[in-house]
Amino acid sequence: MRRWIDRTCLAAAALAALAAPAAAATLPDWSTGWSGQATIYAWIPAINGAQQGPGGQPLVNLNQNDVLSRLDMAFMGAAEVRKDRFGLLVDIVYADFSNDGQWVQGRIQTSTSVRLGMYTVAGAWRAWEADRSFVDVYAGARFFDTSLSFGVDTRNLGSRDGDVSLDWTNGIVGVRGATPLTERWSVSGFADVGGFDASDDLSWEVYGGMNYAFTDAWAGTIGYRYMSILYQATDRAKLDINIQGPLFGITYKF
Repeated sequence: MRRWIDRTCLAAAALAALAAPAAAATLPDWSTGWSGQATIYAWIPAINGAQQGPGGQPLVNLNQNDVLSRLDMAFMGAAEVRKDRFGLLVDIVYADFSNDGQWVQGRIQTSTSVRLGMYTVAGAWRAWEADRSFVDVYAGARFFDTSLSFGVDTRNLGSRDGDVSLDWTNGIVGVRGATPLTERWSVSGFADVGGFDASDDLSWEVYGGMNYAFTDAWAGTIGYRYMSILYQATDRAKLDINIQGPLFGITYKF
C-alpha cells in the first residue's frame, strides 16, 4: 500500500510540473511588446478669426511673423505608446502671445494678449498594416483653453479693458497613416473632427508631412497643419478662428 501511495504522489507531482508551464503560457505578459515615440515640434501658424465677448468682437489676425515676434511662451509635443494593434496618443499645444503698441505720438497705449491651449488624448486601433505602411483609426477627447485680453489707455479719456476666456472639451474621431517612400523617407498624415455641431461647436484639423529617419531611433519631420475651431458658449461668448502653418519636429522612437 505504501508503495502505491508513493507512486501516486510522484505521478501527481509530474503532472503538476507539466501543467504549470502550460498554464503560465496562457497568461498574457503585458510587460513586453510595448513600443512608442515622443516628438517635440514647433508649429508656426497664422491665426485669424474672432473671439466675441460682452464688450464686442475683437478680431484675431496674426501672421507667422506676428506669431514669432509676439510669442512669450510655447510648448508643443506629442507622444505615442503601442502594444500589438492598440495605441495611446497624446498631443499638447500651448502658446501665449502678447503685443503692446503706441498710437498718436504716444497718447494712446494698447495691449493685447492671446492664450491658446489644446490638449488631446485618444486611443488608436491599427486597422491595416503592410510593408511599413499603416492606417489607424482613433477616438478620444480634446480640451480647449483660450483667452483674449485687450486694453486701450488714453491720456484724456482714461482706459478700457476687456477679457474673454473660453474652455471646453470635444470628443473627437479621426484617421491617421503613414507609408515609406525610401529606406529613410516616408510620408504621414492625420485628420480628425470633434464637436459635431456645425452651428455652435465644431473643430476639425488636417495634417500632412514628410519624415526623414536619421537613425533607427531618431527622425525629423516637416509638414503643414490646419485647424478650424468654432465654439459658441452663449449668445455673447463665441470663438471662431482658423490656425494654419508649417510644422517642424524631431522624434525619438523607443
